[in-house]
Amino acid sequence: MALEDRNREFPNYDDQHNLVLLEKTMQEHKPYLNPNIPLKQLALELNLPARYVSFLINQYHHKNYKEFINTYRIDAFLEKVKSGENKTKTLLGLALECGFSSKSTFNQVFKNHMGKSPSEYIT
Repeated sequence: MALEDRNREFPNYDDQHNLVLLEKTMQEHKPYLNPNIPLKQLALELNLPARYVSFLINQYHHKNYKEFINTYRIDAFLEKVKSGENKTKTLLGLALECGFSSKSTFNQVFKNHMGKSPSEYIT
């Protein structure tokens, strides 16, 4: 959505306030842990239109919805590794706990994000 479309469709929305709300929701409620969370569901949690939430993510985070969600999943995975959980759980187990739905998706997203496979990154 272009900025002029945003101004026409959502003239009374406060982007900065809603960005804070989005961040707070992601950190506190962790909707990204649901492997199948659609944009519409996140928008419902925020009590905002889905097109507007998509605009916020695209405009201010410079990512599409899936990339945005996967960033939080990768960060959650890295936190688990940092805390040593990978010593008692498999990397796939950790990935699934972080909201990824398959090994192949996790490996692909991780490599795109970090430039290395998960096992290369950890060793």
